[in-house]
Amino acid sequence: MEVDVSIEGGSVIRRLSVRDVDVFRRIRLEALSHEPLSFASVFGDWVHLSDRDWRQHLDQPVFVAFLSGQPVGMMGLRFERARKMAHRARLVSVYVRKSERGTRIAADLLHEVTEHARNHGVLQLELAVNAENSAAIRFYERHGFVEVGRIPNGFLGHDVESDELIMVLRLRR
Repeated sequence: MEVDVSIEGGSVIRRLSVRDVDVFRRIRLEALSHEPLSFASVFGDWVHLSDRDWRQHLDQPVFVAFLSGQPVGMMGLRFERARKMAHRARLVSVYVRKSERGTRIAADLLHEVTEHARNHGVLQLELAVNAENSAAIRFYERHGFVEVGRIPNGFLGHDVESDELIMVLRLRR
Protein backbone atom coordinates (compact mmCIF):
# COMPACT_ATOMS: atom_id res chain seq x y z
CA MET A 1 0.00 0.00 0.00
CA GLU A 2 1.30 3.43 -0.94
CA VAL A 3 1.43 6.15 1.67
CA ASP A 4 1.49 9.91 1.46
CA VAL A 5 4.94 11.40 1.83
CA SER A 6 4.96 14.78 3.56
CA ILE A 7 7.62 17.10 2.22
CA GLU A 8 9.20 20.21 3.67
CA GLY A 9 7.09 23.24 2.84
CA GLY A 10 3.75 21.53 3.40
CA SER A 11 3.42 19.58 0.19
CA VAL A 12 2.41 15.94 0.11
CA ILE A 13 3.39 13.47 -2.61
CA ARG A 14 1.25 10.43 -3.29
CA ARG A 15 1.22 7.67 -5.85
CA LEU A 16 -2.23 7.72 -7.40
CA SER A 17 -4.47 4.67 -7.43
CA VAL A 18 -7.44 4.03 -9.71
CA ARG A 19 -9.59 5.63 -7.01
CA ASP A 20 -7.76 8.89 -7.78
CA VAL A 21 -8.80 9.01 -11.42
CA ASP A 22 -10.46 12.43 -11.01
CA VAL A 23 -7.28 13.91 -9.53
CA PHE A 24 -5.25 12.43 -12.37
CA ARG A 25 -7.67 13.75 -14.98
CA ARG A 26 -7.59 17.25 -13.46
CA ILE A 27 -3.78 17.59 -13.24
CA ARG A 28 -3.11 15.92 -16.60
CA LEU A 29 -5.57 18.15 -18.47
CA GLU A 30 -4.16 21.19 -16.68
CA ALA A 31 -0.65 20.21 -17.79
CA LEU A 32 -1.69 19.64 -21.41
CA SER A 33 -3.65 22.88 -21.62
CA HIS A 34 -1.09 25.12 -19.86
CA GLU A 35 2.10 23.67 -21.41
CA PRO A 36 1.09 22.35 -24.86
CA LEU A 37 4.64 22.53 -26.26
CA SER A 38 6.07 20.39 -23.45
CA PHE A 39 4.26 17.15 -24.19
CA ALA A 40 4.02 14.68 -27.04
CA SER A 41 0.32 14.26 -26.21
CA VAL A 42 -2.22 16.97 -26.88
CA PHE A 43 -5.20 18.11 -24.83
CA GLY A 44 -7.68 17.02 -27.52
CA ASP A 45 -6.44 13.43 -27.35
CA TRP A 46 -7.10 13.21 -23.61
CA VAL A 47 -10.11 15.41 -22.87
CA HIS A 48 -12.67 12.90 -24.17
CA LEU A 49 -11.12 9.70 -22.75
CA SER A 50 -13.51 7.40 -20.92
CA ASP A 51 -13.10 6.77 -17.19
CA ARG A 52 -11.86 3.30 -18.11
CA ASP A 53 -9.14 4.77 -20.35
CA TRP A 54 -8.09 7.22 -17.62
CA ARG A 55 -7.85 4.37 -15.11
CA GLN A 56 -5.73 2.31 -17.52
CA HIS A 57 -3.18 5.12 -17.57
CA LEU A 58 -2.82 4.58 -13.84
CA ASP A 59 -1.73 0.95 -14.35
CA GLN A 60 1.82 2.29 -14.24
CA PRO A 61 2.91 4.66 -11.45
CA VAL A 62 1.84 8.29 -11.43
CA PHE A 63 2.94 10.45 -8.51
CA VAL A 64 1.22 13.73 -7.71
CA ALA A 65 2.31 16.57 -5.44
CA PHE A 66 -0.45 18.22 -3.42
CA LEU A 67 -0.26 21.62 -1.75
CA SER A 68 -3.12 22.54 0.58
CA GLY A 69 -4.93 19.49 -0.77
CA GLN A 70 -4.72 20.62 -4.41
CA PRO A 71 -2.68 18.81 -7.09
CA VAL A 72 0.18 21.05 -8.23
CA GLY A 73 2.56 18.66 -9.98
CA MET A 74 2.95 15.17 -11.38
CA MET A 75 5.46 12.64 -12.71
CA GLY A 76 4.77 9.28 -14.25
CA LEU A 77 6.96 6.24 -14.68
CA ARG A 78 6.79 3.68 -17.49
CA PHE A 79 8.60 0.42 -16.85
CA GLU A 80 10.07 -1.49 -19.76
CA ARG A 81 8.53 -4.96 -19.93
CA ALA A 82 10.95 -6.88 -22.15
CA ARG A 83 13.26 -8.97 -19.98
CA LYS A 84 16.47 -7.53 -21.43
CA MET A 85 15.16 -4.01 -20.87
CA ALA A 86 13.51 -4.50 -17.47
CA HIS A 87 16.30 -2.52 -15.78
CA ARG A 88 15.04 0.63 -17.54
CA ALA A 89 12.12 2.98 -16.97
CA ARG A 90 10.98 6.23 -18.61
CA LEU A 91 10.01 9.39 -16.81
CA VAL A 92 6.79 10.71 -18.42
CA SER A 93 4.10 13.34 -17.95
CA VAL A 94 6.31 15.67 -15.92
CA TYR A 95 4.52 18.85 -14.88
CA VAL A 96 4.66 21.39 -12.08
CA ARG A 97 2.21 24.28 -11.94
CA LYS A 98 3.94 27.53 -12.90
CA SER A 99 3.28 29.11 -9.49
CA GLU A 100 5.16 26.25 -7.82
CA ARG A 101 8.21 26.15 -10.08
CA GLY A 102 11.43 27.05 -8.33
CA THR A 103 10.23 25.39 -5.14
CA ARG A 104 11.25 21.89 -4.07
CA ILE A 105 8.16 20.26 -5.56
CA ALA A 106 9.78 19.04 -8.81
CA ALA A 107 12.86 17.77 -6.95
CA ASP A 108 10.70 16.02 -4.36
CA LEU A 109 8.58 14.39 -7.06
CA LEU A 110 11.71 13.23 -8.86
CA HIS A 111 13.10 11.82 -5.61
CA GLU A 112 9.94 9.79 -4.94
CA VAL A 113 9.74 8.51 -8.52
CA THR A 114 13.44 7.61 -8.47
CA GLU A 115 13.10 5.72 -5.17
CA HIS A 116 10.07 3.86 -6.48
CA ALA A 117 11.98 2.91 -9.63
CA ARG A 118 15.04 1.83 -7.64
CA ASN A 119 12.85 -0.29 -5.32
CA HIS A 120 11.50 -2.05 -8.42
CA GLY A 121 14.92 -2.97 -9.77
CA VAL A 122 15.37 -0.09 -12.20
CA LEU A 123 18.99 0.80 -12.87
CA GLN A 124 18.41 3.49 -15.49
CA LEU A 125 15.84 6.28 -15.77
CA GLU A 126 15.32 7.77 -19.21
CA LEU A 127 13.35 10.71 -20.53
CA ALA A 128 12.69 12.73 -23.63
CA VAL A 129 12.45 16.51 -23.38
CA ASN A 130 11.81 19.23 -25.92
CA ALA A 131 15.21 20.73 -26.76
CA GLU A 132 13.65 24.21 -26.47
CA ASN A 133 12.72 23.61 -22.81
CA SER A 134 15.95 24.91 -21.29
CA ALA A 135 14.54 25.18 -17.75
CA ALA A 136 13.57 21.49 -17.75
CA ILE A 137 16.92 20.47 -19.24
CA ARG A 138 18.80 22.42 -16.53
CA PHE A 139 16.62 20.78 -13.86
CA TYR A 140 17.37 17.30 -15.15
CA GLU A 141 21.09 18.05 -15.46
CA ARG A 142 21.19 19.33 -11.85
CA HIS A 143 19.74 15.97 -10.82
CA GLY A 144 22.32 13.91 -12.67
CA PHE A 145 20.67 13.26 -16.04
CA VAL A 146 22.96 13.45 -19.05
CA GLU A 147 22.06 13.96 -22.69
CA VAL A 148 22.72 10.80 -24.70
CA GLY A 149 21.02 11.68 -27.96
CA ARG A 150 18.93 14.05 -30.01
CA ILE A 151 16.08 13.27 -32.39
CA PRO A 152 15.77 16.00 -35.02
CA ASN A 153 12.19 17.27 -35.33
CA GLY A 154 11.14 14.86 -32.59
CA PHE A 155 8.24 17.16 -31.70
CA LEU A 156 5.99 18.51 -34.44
CA GLY A 157 2.98 20.58 -33.60
CA HIS A 158 1.62 24.07 -33.04
CA ASP A 159 3.47 25.08 -36.24
CA VAL A 160 6.77 24.33 -34.49
CA GLU A 161 9.44 21.74 -35.19
CA SER A 162 11.62 20.99 -32.17
CA ASP A 163 14.33 18.49 -31.50
CA GLU A 164 13.82 15.97 -28.75
CA LEU A 165 16.66 15.37 -26.29
CA ILE A 166 17.09 11.91 -24.81
CA MET A 167 18.50 12.00 -21.28
CA VAL A 168 19.55 9.20 -18.92
CA LEU A 169 20.22 8.86 -15.21
CA ARG A 170 22.05 5.75 -13.97
CA LEU A 171 20.73 4.72 -10.56
CA ARG A 172 22.96 3.31 -7.89
CA ARG A 173 21.80 0.26 -6.01
